[in-house]
Amino acid sequence: MMLKLRKVWLKINPRWSAIINKKYYSFKWRSRNLLLLSIVVILSISISATAITSYKIVKGLLLDSLKEQTLLKTRQGQNDIDNWLAIRKTEIKTLANSVVVRSLDWSVMEPYLQSELKRLQTFLLMGLVTPDSALTNTHGDRLNVKDREFFQRSMTGETIAADPIIGRTTKQLQIQISSPIPAERGTKPAGVLMGGIPINRVVEVISNLHQGKGSYAFALNSQGVPIAHPNTELIGTPEKAAKSFLNSRNPRLVEITQQMVAKRTNIELLQLDGKWSYVAYTPLREANWSVALIVPKENIESPLQALNLLATVLGGLLLIGLIGAWRQVQLYEQIRDRALISSQQAQQLSKTLKELQNTQAQLIHTEKMSSLGQLVAGVAHEINNPANFIHANLNHASVYSQDILDLLKLYQQAYPNPTPEISDRVQDLDIEFLAEDLPKLMASMQVGTKRIRQIVLSLRNFSRLDEAEMKFVDINEGLDNTLMILNHRLTATPNQPEIQIVKKYGDLPLVECYAGQLNQVFMNVLVNAIDAVEESLVKNEGQIHIQTELTDEKQVIIQISDNGIGMSEEVKQRVFDYMFTTKPVGKGIGLGMAIAYQIVVDKHRGTIEVDSTPGCGTEFTIVIPLTSNNY
Repeated sequence: MMLKLRKVWLKINPRWSAIINKKYYSFKWRSRNLLLLSIVVILSISISATAITSYKIVKGLLLDSLKEQTLLKTRQGQNDIDNWLAIRKTEIKTLANSVVVRSLDWSVMEPYLQSELKRLQTFLLMGLVTPDSALTNTHGDRLNVKDREFFQRSMTGETIAADPIIGRTTKQLQIQISSPIPAERGTKPAGVLMGGIPINRVVEVISNLHQGKGSYAFALNSQGVPIAHPNTELIGTPEKAAKSFLNSRNPRLVEITQQMVAKRTNIELLQLDGKWSYVAYTPLREANWSVALIVPKENIESPLQALNLLATVLGGLLLIGLIGAWRQVQLYEQIRDRALISSQQAQQLSKTLKELQNTQAQLIHTEKMSSLGQLVAGVAHEINNPANFIHANLNHASVYSQDILDLLKLYQQAYPNPTPEISDRVQDLDIEFLAEDLPKLMASMQVGTKRIRQIVLSLRNFSRLDEAEMKFVDINEGLDNTLMILNHRLTATPNQPEIQIVKKYGDLPLVECYAGQLNQVFMNVLVNAIDAVEESLVKNEGQIHIQTELTDEKQVIIQISDNGIGMSEEVKQRVFDYMFTTKPVGKGIGLGMAIAYQIVVDKHRGTIEVDSTPGCGTEFTIVIPLTSNNY
């Protein structure tokens, strides 16, 4: 009734009707503008937040990759020094176990050691140390080395590379390589064999370790004192005191030095001499030292400038879009279309970001696998040639030695009464023992060379560099080859017990697959299993179970389970995500399981699933078809 009266009144008073309609539509239009403006503002904030977050994520991923490359370069220098020290330690240990050195007769040892010095051409001198710390060296000096680190540690049974010292005989900065001489009875060493080597090789590796202008490397001993540094005034020895980095005025340098002395691996940012730099550090395996690489911040982060430029361009484009949206805010349909376009752009940006992450992961994986394949193939090739040469010649050596022994027997039969000189020589050489032990020695050497050839074959089979296409391979053999590569992680060490491998292989036919890629899947799963078991070895005895079987649906099932620390439900849900990892910096970047998932699911049309309980272990189940026809 009131509505009818209002309409009648407005017809009678058209002027008031026009004023009221104008105010009504003006209010309605302002409300719509406010609503549309609110939508534009909210959408703009969302897009900006998405763009900023995406930029930070991509920048972080790229920076982590660049830092990982610097840490890898540092590890290469560490490996060069470690390999060099390992060879020197093996040489000294071999000499210490020789019959001549174990005789402890210096009159016999000295000419033998002098000949070894000429043959090896690495050591400055060698010497024998008796348990009472008296040293006699090839320079004719007799010294007391009770205070030397190499003597103290080798008398406990260690073969070591001690901290550099200035030799009392050579007056040169050198590294003492020493090894205990086994006693005929008991466990205590009969003495110590030492060899002094110049530190030049360590200095050379450190000098060649750099990454761009302004970068340099150094090495610290167990006390945090430099043993190799571009600034020679900082280098110290027990005879020439130098300031330890542990006593530096720079608190960040002190913290990093503490990490190096504690044999940690990492890359960190610090301010050094007024400049921001990254320091990547890693410990040596063969000595109680650490290597560090100092790289100016701009050397590592310079590749990010292109990303910053792209972000600036995108920011400018976003600003232009907002200005355009603001000018068109009064046109509802255009605003709605623009909002729709902006939403699509946000989705496309998210999709592009995901594709960028996947592409980056693939590039990193491809580069790593290429480097690993080339390294494995090169090492296998270099080992295979001398191993084959030794193995082939051992057969001839066995025949020759047997012929000589047979000839010796004929001489004994034909001349049963030798001269006194020959009788004394026969007694000294113990001919009967030599005739019995020499064939055994040759047989054991043949077994050793066969073992080397088996390891080389496992390396070649694991890398599969020449099998880029799908081929029929033995899955069980691929697992065994992978276990061979990881054997050093499974065997017992002074710091942890052995990890047992329990295998239950089924009778499988040959499977059509990408052999090298499938081996990489096994490698990634087994490495994660070993890491999980190592973290739980304090409470449990480490075990990894591997089982294979063939299903009625012509599929192969590979199950790899461990009794490690297990995964939480959150970690289990994200285990196959790119760039997701629970490992510390320098040990993993979250690509292994993501790559494994892609290889199994995308390349082989199979499945990979994980089942895990915190504290009880983890089980990965991989299912792949027998042939590509089953895809």
